Amino acid sequence: MKHSPEVNDLIMSFDELVSACGQERQWVIALIEENIIEYDVPESQHFSGYQLTTVRRASRLSRDFDASVPAIGLILELLDEVEQLRQFKRQWESDTSMIEVEVNSIKNQ
Repeated sequence: MKHSPEVNDLIMSFDELVSACGQERQWVIALIEENIIEYDVPESQHFSGYQLTTVRRASRLSRDFDASVPAIGLILELLDEVEQLRQFKRQWESDTSMIEVEVNSIKNQ
């Protein structure tokens, strides 16, 4: 998963992350163990707004669909892939030029 620069300005501790997402400490640890939350320096346990956003999305999936941690990882991965495909489609549509042909001119030839 790529980090979004818009939400990387927020830095929080592990305890702040747990508190902000409203889940149990062990549940957040399970997200880290499943590589759902990625961070650069594990020893420092500093988390950005990107990780907070990911944990909150994971929490909603857990609550709304009663999804297990491995299932949450798969769902988030698939949602990211769908978004990438949508971006690719928008890019492709904007790069593809439409060719307009007048039907009457084709009939007269």
